[in-house]
Amino acid sequence: MQAPLYQLEGVSRCYGATRALDRCSLSVPSGRVTGIAGPNGSGKSTLLSLLAFVERPDEGRVLFQGQEEHPFSPAVRHRVTLMPQTPFLLDRSVFDNVSYGLAVKKDRTDVAGRVRRALTRVGLDFDAFSGRRRNELSGGEAQRVALAARLILDPEVLILDEPTASVDAASSFLIHQAILAFAALPGKTVILTSHDAAWLDSVSDEVLFFFRGRRVTEKMGLMLFGPFAKDPASGMWAAGTGQGTIVVPEPPSADAVAAVPERCLRMGREEGAHEAGFDAEVRETALQKGRTGARVILTGAGFPLTLSCPANQLPEPGRTVRVSYPLDSVQWL
Repeated sequence: MQAPLYQLEGVSRCYGATRALDRCSLSVPSGRVTGIAGPNGSGKSTLLSLLAFVERPDEGRVLFQGQEEHPFSPAVRHRVTLMPQTPFLLDRSVFDNVSYGLAVKKDRTDVAGRVRRALTRVGLDFDAFSGRRRNELSGGEAQRVALAARLILDPEVLILDEPTASVDAASSFLIHQAILAFAALPGKTVILTSHDAAWLDSVSDEVLFFFRGRRVTEKMGLMLFGPFAKDPASGMWAAGTGQGTIVVPEPPSADAVAAVPERCLRMGREEGAHEAGFDAEVRETALQKGRTGARVILTGAGFPLTLSCPANQLPEPGRTVRVSYPLDSVQWL
C-alpha cells in the first residue's frame, strides 16, 4: 500500500481563545482529489493553511511524505501551492500576474509560452486577456487568472480554498475542468474546499467532513443547530426551523448540534416505526465522480441537505419529496 502524502498527528491550531483545529489526526493520499467539507467555522481554511505550510500548528505534527515539515522548508517549497478563498491579483497585466511566480523563482524559460498554456487551461484566450488589468476582469475571470498563476508553477500539490465561491456558472465549470485535468497528470494531488456539496462531490475522489475543528468520521447529510424544544403532548423533541419541525431524540445539552449521516437519509418513502421524516424540495442534482450514484441537493424546512441516490432514480428539480431517517441514527456533535 502506498504511503500517504500527508499525515497529521494530533494537530491543533488556535487563534486567541478560538481553537480552529482541535487535536486533528488524518492522512491524505497522493495522486487523488481530496475534498474538505463542513459548515463555516469548522476549520477548513485553517487545515488548508497547515497543509500548504503557510502556518505552523500549535500542537502536533504535519508530515509530508513521512517527514515533519514547516513553513519555508526547502523540502516543500515550490512543491505545494495554495490559492486562498479570495486570491489577490497585482495591479498589473494578466500576463504579469500569471508569470509572477516564475519571476520570483527567476525562471525565464519560455515564459510567454507557459503563460499562454496556463491561460488556455482555465479557458482564457491569451491574445484577448494577457494585456488586461485586474479591474477589467469579471469575478470569475479573476479567479481563473489566479488559478492559472498556480498552474504555471507545476506544483505537485494544488490546494484550493473555495475556488468557485461567487463565480458565474461558466467559470465554475471551467475551474472544475481545469482541476480535473491537473489531477489527471502523473504525480499530482489536489486538496480543496467548497460549500457547494454537489460541485465538491463531482470533482473529489474522497470528501472529508469537519465540524468545530475536528474531523467527523461520517459524512453528514443533515445538521440541525436548534434550539430544540419538547412537545408536551407527544414527549418528542424537535428543532423548529421557521418552515416546520424536525424530530430528534432528547439533546444532551442546550448547545448540542444534531446530525444525521448521509447514509441514513432515505428519500421518497413514508417513515416507518422509530423513524422521523419531513418534506423537502429538490434544488439540484449532480453525478458523483467515479461513482454510480448521484447527489441530490434539497431544501427542507429552511436548510440545505444532501443525500445520494441511484443515478436512474434522480428526481426532477422543484419536486417535493419525503425524506425519512431512523431516530437512533441522530448523532450529537
